[in-house]
Amino acid sequence: MMAPMSLGAAYTNPYEVTALQIAAARAQLTFRSRHRRTPQQRLVASDVLLEHVERCRLQSSQAVAGWVFDEVVALTSSLDPGLRLALGQSRDPDHVGQILFQVQARLMRAAQDERCRGLAPVIPLFPSS
Repeated sequence: MMAPMSLGAAYTNPYEVTALQIAAARAQLTFRSRHRRTPQQRLVASDVLLEHVERCRLQSSQAVAGWVFDEVVALTSSLDPGLRLALGQSRDPDHVGQILFQVQARLMRAAQDERCRGLAPVIPLFPSS
């Protein structure tokens, strides 16, 4: 069995170095894509959290369940520290629901930006003069 090649070794062949760099970049991309949640996935998670907050509202609860609040804090912190500060320590269902609506608005914009990012620019056939 061969030992894995590292980029730190002194390789004289530039093609081999390039091949190793491409392999390393692909490995990093694979790792990131497996561990990164897309805005669409986070939007689905926020929908589930909002459903739990609405249940608390319907049951006239004074506070959102602790695990729901922890999930809202984690989602909000990953999106915007300013929203996390606005959330504060209040577990009131109305307040948590308002923050979740703001989180969802930002996630919808991020999902739309991500979809549009892969599109090629439109080149007009007949430029206006």
